[in-house]
Amino acid sequence: MKLAITLIAACAVLAQTGLALAQEYTQGTSYVEPRGGVYGTTNKNVGVVGTYGGAAGHYIADGVAIEAEGLGYAVDQTTKTATPLGVSSKQETNNATGIAAMARWNFVRTPKGTLFVGAGGGGVFADKDLPYNGSKQSGAGQADVGASVALAKNVSLKAAGRYQHLGSFSDNGMDSLGGNVGFKISF
Repeated sequence: MKLAITLIAACAVLAQTGLALAQEYTQGTSYVEPRGGVYGTTNKNVGVVGTYGGAAGHYIADGVAIEAEGLGYAVDQTTKTATPLGVSSKQETNNATGIAAMARWNFVRTPKGTLFVGAGGGGVFADKDLPYNGSKQSGAGQADVGASVALAKNVSLKAAGRYQHLGSFSDNGMDSLGGNVGFKISF
């Protein structure tokens, strides 16, 4: 929560000072964006999920982009095993890789920043069985809402809140809610 408040305050300060210049959100513009984030989940066997990676995108119309995202996941999970004396718990980190295609719409665009929404889907591939479906792979659907603040003509700071669902839409799936921060570089 402190990170989110700090990012919002930083964005507000940059927007107020007039230091930021125009960003590029026009048709034909491409971008890359390194990003990282943190998520909490609805699964009792999963703690905090950290993400790291990035995206590359292209504006197919003014304010509308299609992007490919690749993220690494570090999943803190608890494995519970029945023993003659009860249940044994073991903490471990499961590393995973996710790929997704996203559509993003910048519905408010000014020379100093934007507001956007996005949605997409893809898959997650782990090195150990995932705790919600007992498999090493899973489908993923996601939606986000966020804002960006221009730092220079083609560089902006972006923060987004994201909902992500992994697995099937049943008791074997897992919901997560969190956010990510990135630096978008347009060309």
